[in-house]
Amino acid sequence: MVSIFLKEDNITVRVSTGKSLREVARKTGASMEFGCRVGDCATCIAKVIKGNNYLNPINEKELLALDAIGTKEDNLRLMCQCIVEAEEGEIEISYFF
Repeated sequence: MVSIFLKEDNITVRVSTGKSLREVARKTGASMEFGCRVGDCATCIAKVIKGNNYLNPINEKELLALDAIGTKEDNLRLMCQCIVEAEEGEIEISYFF
């Protein structure tokens, strides 16, 4: 299982492959905002501080959202589009960057 640390809420949870970071945040009661839940609104942009290699590659919806807000910040992802792909590892997320 992968350990995910949600920095702003000081929550650590272990999850299995196939879980989205949106699912993790919602089920743990994290304070992360979510709008559309499908990658169109960009309210769930977060910074992957550690463990980006344990997530699926960035997709077209994420690239469009990041381009629309005009940021050059590294390792930003949409939590609704991030899927855990590893069996083991550690991920750290900051959603108020």
